[in-house]
Amino acid sequence: MTRCGWWSWRLLALAMVAAPAAHARGAGPLEAAHWIAQCPEPHRVVAEAAVVAAFNRRLLAEDPTLTDLSRLPIAMPATDVGDRVRRRSTVPDGPLVFGDGTPVDESARNRWRAAVCDDAISATVKPRFALVVRRTAIRRLPTSDRVHDSAADTDIDWFQETAFFPGTPIVAIHASADGRWQFVIGTTYDGWIKSDALAFGSREDVLAYAARASRVITAARATTSFTPELPAVSAVALDMGTTLPERRDWPASDAVNGQSAAAAVVVDLPLRDPDGALRLVPALLPLSAGSHDGPLPATRANLLRQAFSFLGERYGWGHDFNGRDCSGFVCDVYRSLGIILPRNARDQQTSPCLDRVPVPSEWPRDRRFSAVSALRPGDLAYSRRHVMMIVGHDESGPWVIHDTRECRPAAGAAAANGVVVQPLVSIDPSLASLTTLIRVLPSNSTEAP
Repeated sequence: MTRCGWWSWRLLALAMVAAPAAHARGAGPLEAAHWIAQCPEPHRVVAEAAVVAAFNRRLLAEDPTLTDLSRLPIAMPATDVGDRVRRRSTVPDGPLVFGDGTPVDESARNRWRAAVCDDAISATVKPRFALVVRRTAIRRLPTSDRVHDSAADTDIDWFQETAFFPGTPIVAIHASADGRWQFVIGTTYDGWIKSDALAFGSREDVLAYAARASRVITAARATTSFTPELPAVSAVALDMGTTLPERRDWPASDAVNGQSAAAAVVVDLPLRDPDGALRLVPALLPLSAGSHDGPLPATRANLLRQAFSFLGERYGWGHDFNGRDCSGFVCDVYRSLGIILPRNARDQQTSPCLDRVPVPSEWPRDRRFSAVSALRPGDLAYSRRHVMMIVGHDESGPWVIHDTRECRPAAGAAAANGVVVQPLVSIDPSLASLTTLIRVLPSNSTEAP
């Protein structure tokens, strides 16, 4: 993550102080409307639904970090399963501590290795299809143990990879030694998930559910209606980009869990029966909850609104703390427009399907500044381990919104630790940290440069 200096926070503080007064004159830089007003043709659809669908198909076919679940074989050889499991489930050798400061010793490492149980993989594995029933962590190893570089810094848990949201289809290919964890393949990630977060169904039923999913959560977070009749679908948290099947055939006269559907959308939620089997049940998503029939149109205005929906949210490495990190942030924003991205920043920078502009280290500052100044709102700027989204430009240059853990106003001051808006040059005046620039919207769109 890049570390910004005192001036970045001086500028940001001034913007924050000015923000209340700006309401009388118009939106300030901490509001999406400010940047939408400056964007040429912000409401123009720059990639129609068919173009987005073609882009996603290409990504699934060509990007090695993504998996088309519908193309997985009925049976997988042990070598393929073992390779996937071992590639993810590496036990770190370096010094780490638990949250209380206790050093991670060899006995803990041996316990984690034994839990992986990779020596018990059958010669042929039949993938088991399932749906995720709640927002759930995807882990590097089959354990809830949190490990850190030091007891003074427990925000980063090195076993936390990402999170899957309700209704996410997955394929389970291996279980931990105690059966409490499943190693799963998702469209965008592989890893370990708690078994009780999965509802297992047939291949056909799970893929059909995913194909029917059309109601997209557009709020930073929405919840289903509270219902004492069926607690499993009561106030279920749904993050931006979650997509669920809508029950368009639901009779207007029929209540859902004791409540009228007149001011709500009826969606199918997956439940896990006591035996682990999948059952679909109707649930209410209030019309006020922030959702859309299908992905939002791919406009610059929508990208900005979606990104600013997260402004002020706490940083969460690997979607920890019910939040997201820098790359998870951009993934969730773009997912609300129906666009899939590789989960991690390093994989986004190397994807064969994204319109990349490498920024060589030998480029002088003026060339770097010129390149990043050509980016449009919603485009992405990367340093080695961080990604930022361009929101617009002013006399100082490009501004970005990003989910950052660092960026301190001064030594000893609190870190940002969340989603903030800043001038790019205040983060890195020399722009020397830039490594890659990416235009995510398909390059064959009709938008003029």
